[in-house]
Amino acid sequence: MTAFLLTIFSIITISIQPINCILQRLSQQELPTKPISFVEASTNIQYTFVSDHRDYRLYKLIPKAGINQAQVNFVNRYLEQYLRESFDAPQRHYFNVLQQCGTTILAFFSNNSTVGLNKISALLLAHREAYHNSEYVCFLSTLEEHRQKGLGTKLLNEFIKDSIRANLSRVTLHVNTENASALALYLKCGMRCIRHIAGYYYGDHTFASQDAFFMSLQLKNVKNSSATCQSASAVNIPRDEETSYKQSCPQASSG
Repeated sequence: MTAFLLTIFSIITISIQPINCILQRLSQQELPTKPISFVEASTNIQYTFVSDHRDYRLYKLIPKAGINQAQVNFVNRYLEQYLRESFDAPQRHYFNVLQQCGTTILAFFSNNSTVGLNKISALLLAHREAYHNSEYVCFLSTLEEHRQKGLGTKLLNEFIKDSIRANLSRVTLHVNTENASALALYLKCGMRCIRHIAGYYYGDHTFASQDAFFMSLQLKNVKNSSATCQSASAVNIPRDEETSYKQSCPQASSG
């Protein structure tokens, strides 16, 4: 009887050991903390995971075909609230954001939070300009507590890659002439000023100047889309083209 019990115990020990090894391996893996793709019922927006960056996850937000007006209004309220906070402009109005700038929506969410419109840490909104075969960045901003973590750089990098995949010719945006940090980032991404616009930000007193640079990146010049906005060699601008930019906007050429 004793020998029989010892045999049973030995079999159980041998059977349990591989299970313990499997559980240990699983606990050592970095398991996903947020879903890869889902549709938010209250907004009818599909969230699709793009990549991780530090303690954040990047998602692409796509309004579904059946989105109704009530859902659009709901989304616009949250986007306006976010933009007011990120730009420190609580009284400013942002009308019809989804309709005007909803072609591309890229958003970062902290790994410590849920995924939803009220939990955005950094955001890029853009709209397609079919007549120029280009896409225009309407807004790019990061909440104050999430700045200096490279989120804006990663948003632009993914936006440029997305635009290349869509076979677009260029991407564009406006930037205040006094916004030195943003201008430096855009220049690093390979964007160049093609026009100086006086008074573009009329009534906006965020910076001393209310003038804007209209910036453009010719996507044919991108040689390494994965490294754009991070390495100067990722974009190769022909010499004559670079000269033309400097003649158009000499004050924007150095950032």
